[in-house]
Amino acid sequence: MKKSVLPLLFLGFALLISRPDALPVSFSYLTGKVTSAQTGPARSVWVMVFDGNRLSGKSLTGDDGHYYIGRLEAGTYTVVVRRQASGNNLVSESVSLPQDRVRNIRLP
Repeated sequence: MKKSVLPLLFLGFALLISRPDALPVSFSYLTGKVTSAQTGPARSVWVMVFDGNRLSGKSLTGDDGHYYIGRLEAGTYTVVVRRQASGNNLVSESVSLPQDRVRNIRLP
């Protein structure tokens, strides 16, 4: 290696050792299908993921009822399903990521 690159590599390594929180966070995801006993796939309903009171992600289901929410850190979340983003919860469940990455939800 060129001599000018070595000090930069050393500095980067020293920062990682002194600041382990500077390491990249690995993200998980939540995916699945929302269905209803009456209509089959639940089209155009909101699946929202909350960490306490903070919204961590949301997805509108497709025509087949599938949803995908990415960039979620490992942890326990509350998943809610709503007809409208600001509406009442139709379903509320707890999930732990990354173990529960696939969550199929049945509406009452």
